[in-house]
Amino acid sequence: MKNVLDIYLKENGINRVQLAKKSNISERELKKLTRKDPENYSADILVAISQEVGVTPGQILDRMLVIQDSDMLYHATTMDEFIKKIDEQEDEFVLDGNFTQFVNKTKNIMDFEDRAVRGNPIYPGYGTGNSFLYQFLKKLTSKDDKEMQKLEQKILDNYKMKILNDHQTLFRNKILDY
Repeated sequence: MKNVLDIYLKENGINRVQLAKKSNISERELKKLTRKDPENYSADILVAISQEVGVTPGQILDRMLVIQDSDMLYHATTMDEFIKKIDEQEDEFVLDGNFTQFVNKTKNIMDFEDRAVRGNPIYPGYGTGNSFLYQFLKKLTSKDDKEMQKLEQKILDNYKMKILNDHQTLFRNKILDY
Protein backbone atom coordinates (compact mmCIF):
# COMPACT_ATOMS: atom_id res chain seq x y z
CA MET A 1 0.00 0.00 0.00
CA LYS A 2 1.18 3.49 -0.83
CA ASN A 3 2.52 5.58 2.05
CA VAL A 4 -0.07 8.35 1.79
CA LEU A 5 0.79 9.90 5.16
CA ASP A 6 4.43 10.61 4.30
CA ILE A 7 3.53 11.95 0.86
CA TYR A 8 0.95 14.30 2.39
CA LEU A 9 3.28 15.48 5.16
CA LYS A 10 6.14 16.10 2.72
CA GLU A 11 3.76 18.05 0.48
CA ASN A 12 3.13 20.29 3.51
CA GLY A 13 6.78 20.67 4.51
CA ILE A 14 6.88 18.41 7.55
CA ASN A 15 7.65 14.78 8.36
CA ARG A 16 6.53 12.19 10.90
CA VAL A 17 9.28 13.07 13.40
CA GLN A 18 8.31 16.75 13.40
CA LEU A 19 4.62 15.91 13.70
CA ALA A 20 5.27 13.57 16.63
CA LYS A 21 7.26 16.26 18.46
CA LYS A 22 4.50 18.84 18.03
CA SER A 23 1.56 16.57 18.80
CA ASN A 24 0.71 13.95 21.39
CA ILE A 25 1.11 11.14 18.84
CA SER A 26 4.14 8.87 19.01
CA GLU A 27 6.44 8.26 16.06
CA ARG A 28 5.64 4.57 16.39
CA GLU A 29 1.91 5.21 16.00
CA LEU A 30 2.55 7.43 12.98
CA LYS A 31 4.78 4.76 11.43
CA LYS A 32 1.94 2.22 11.73
CA LEU A 33 -0.29 4.59 9.74
CA THR A 34 2.02 4.49 6.73
CA ARG A 35 0.52 1.12 5.73
CA LYS A 36 -3.11 2.05 6.42
CA ASP A 37 -5.87 3.47 4.29
CA PRO A 38 -6.41 7.16 5.22
CA GLU A 39 -10.12 6.44 5.69
CA ASN A 40 -9.12 4.33 8.70
CA TYR A 41 -7.14 7.11 10.44
CA SER A 42 -8.58 8.14 13.78
CA ALA A 43 -10.06 11.59 14.33
CA ASP A 44 -7.20 12.34 16.76
CA ILE A 45 -4.64 11.76 14.02
CA LEU A 46 -6.45 13.97 11.53
CA VAL A 47 -6.89 16.72 14.14
CA ALA A 48 -3.17 16.60 15.04
CA ILE A 49 -2.19 16.89 11.38
CA SER A 50 -4.79 19.64 10.97
CA GLN A 51 -3.28 21.68 13.78
CA GLU A 52 0.16 21.37 12.25
CA VAL A 53 -0.67 22.19 8.62
CA GLY A 54 -3.52 24.63 9.24
CA VAL A 55 -6.36 23.03 7.28
CA THR A 56 -9.46 21.16 8.39
CA PRO A 57 -9.40 17.41 9.03
CA GLY A 58 -11.91 16.98 6.20
CA GLN A 59 -9.62 18.75 3.74
CA ILE A 60 -6.72 16.58 4.90
CA LEU A 61 -8.70 13.38 4.38
CA ASP A 62 -9.90 14.56 0.95
CA ARG A 63 -6.33 15.33 -0.14
CA MET A 64 -5.03 12.02 1.20
CA LEU A 65 -7.68 10.14 -0.78
CA VAL A 66 -6.64 12.01 -3.93
CA ILE A 67 -3.01 11.04 -3.24
CA GLN A 68 -4.01 7.42 -2.63
CA ASP A 69 -5.86 7.18 -5.94
CA SER A 70 -3.15 8.95 -7.93
CA ASP A 71 0.23 7.87 -9.29
CA MET A 72 2.02 10.12 -6.78
CA LEU A 73 5.02 8.61 -5.03
CA TYR A 74 7.15 9.75 -2.14
CA HIS A 75 10.22 11.70 -3.30
CA ALA A 76 13.22 11.20 -1.03
CA THR A 77 15.43 14.27 -1.44
CA THR A 78 18.05 13.60 1.23
CA MET A 79 20.16 10.56 2.01
CA ASP A 80 18.46 10.31 5.44
CA GLU A 81 15.01 10.14 3.80
CA PHE A 82 16.32 7.59 1.31
CA ILE A 83 17.82 5.36 4.01
CA LYS A 84 14.58 5.57 6.01
CA LYS A 85 12.53 4.42 3.01
CA ILE A 86 14.93 1.52 2.37
CA ASP A 87 14.88 0.49 6.05
CA GLU A 88 11.06 0.65 6.11
CA GLN A 89 10.94 -1.34 2.85
CA GLU A 90 8.69 1.22 1.17
CA ASP A 91 6.83 -0.30 -1.80
CA GLU A 92 7.79 2.38 -4.33
CA PHE A 93 9.47 5.76 -4.09
CA VAL A 94 11.64 8.13 -6.08
CA LEU A 95 15.14 9.21 -5.10
CA ASP A 96 15.20 12.81 -6.22
CA GLY A 97 18.42 14.81 -6.34
CA ASN A 98 22.03 14.64 -7.34
CA PHE A 99 22.83 11.07 -6.25
CA THR A 100 24.11 10.04 -9.67
CA GLN A 101 27.34 8.41 -8.47
CA PHE A 102 25.59 6.31 -5.81
CA VAL A 103 22.75 5.30 -8.14
CA ASN A 104 25.06 4.39 -11.02
CA LYS A 105 27.34 2.33 -8.77
CA THR A 106 24.40 0.42 -7.31
CA LYS A 107 22.76 -0.06 -10.72
CA ASN A 108 26.04 -1.38 -12.16
CA ILE A 109 26.31 -3.89 -9.32
CA MET A 110 22.71 -5.02 -9.91
CA ASP A 111 23.27 -5.39 -13.64
CA PHE A 112 26.50 -7.34 -13.10
CA GLU A 113 24.90 -9.71 -10.61
CA ASP A 114 21.86 -10.22 -12.82
CA ARG A 115 24.06 -11.25 -15.73
CA ALA A 116 26.95 -13.06 -14.09
CA VAL A 117 26.19 -14.15 -10.55
CA ARG A 118 22.55 -14.89 -9.73
CA GLY A 119 21.72 -18.54 -10.06
CA ASN A 120 25.26 -19.45 -11.04
CA PRO A 121 26.40 -22.60 -9.17
CA ILE A 122 29.95 -21.21 -9.03
CA TYR A 123 28.71 -18.63 -6.51
CA PRO A 124 26.41 -20.65 -4.24
CA GLY A 125 26.57 -18.05 -1.45
CA TYR A 126 24.27 -15.71 -3.31
CA GLY A 127 21.13 -17.34 -1.98
CA THR A 128 22.15 -16.34 1.54
CA GLY A 129 22.68 -12.71 0.57
CA ASN A 130 26.43 -13.10 0.23
CA SER A 131 27.12 -12.79 -3.46
CA PHE A 132 30.62 -13.02 -4.83
CA LEU A 133 30.54 -9.34 -5.74
CA TYR A 134 29.32 -8.30 -2.31
CA GLN A 135 32.07 -10.30 -0.59
CA PHE A 136 34.62 -8.84 -2.99
CA LEU A 137 33.46 -5.29 -2.25
CA LYS A 138 33.40 -6.01 1.46
CA LYS A 139 37.14 -6.74 1.40
CA LEU A 140 37.91 -3.60 -0.59
CA THR A 141 35.92 -1.01 1.34
CA SER A 142 37.11 0.93 4.34
CA LYS A 143 35.29 1.02 7.64
CA ASP A 144 33.68 4.34 6.64
CA ASP A 145 31.98 2.64 3.71
CA LYS A 146 30.36 -0.10 5.79
CA GLU A 147 27.03 1.68 6.16
CA MET A 148 26.87 2.50 2.46
CA GLN A 149 27.74 -1.11 1.70
CA LYS A 150 24.90 -2.38 3.92
CA LEU A 151 22.55 0.03 2.21
CA GLU A 152 23.65 -1.18 -1.21
CA GLN A 153 23.03 -4.77 -0.13
CA LYS A 154 19.53 -3.96 1.10
CA ILE A 155 18.82 -2.34 -2.25
CA LEU A 156 20.24 -5.30 -4.17
CA ASP A 157 18.17 -7.74 -2.13
CA ASN A 158 14.89 -5.83 -2.04
CA TYR A 159 14.56 -3.34 -4.89
CA LYS A 160 14.47 -2.91 -8.63
CA MET A 161 15.77 0.43 -9.88
CA LYS A 162 14.76 2.43 -12.90
CA ILE A 163 16.67 5.59 -13.72
CA LEU A 164 14.01 8.10 -14.81
CA ASN A 165 16.36 10.98 -15.64
CA ASP A 166 19.61 12.56 -14.44
CA HIS A 167 18.14 13.42 -11.05
CA GLN A 168 15.40 10.87 -10.42
CA THR A 169 15.52 7.13 -9.82
CA LEU A 170 12.48 4.96 -9.14
CA PHE A 171 12.88 2.24 -6.50
CA ARG A 172 10.29 -0.56 -6.57
CA ASN A 173 10.19 -3.34 -4.00
CA LYS A 174 10.71 -6.71 -5.68
CA ILE A 175 7.89 -8.22 -3.62
CA LEU A 176 5.39 -6.24 -5.71
CA ASP A 177 6.37 -8.25 -8.77
CA TYR A 178 5.68 -11.69 -7.29
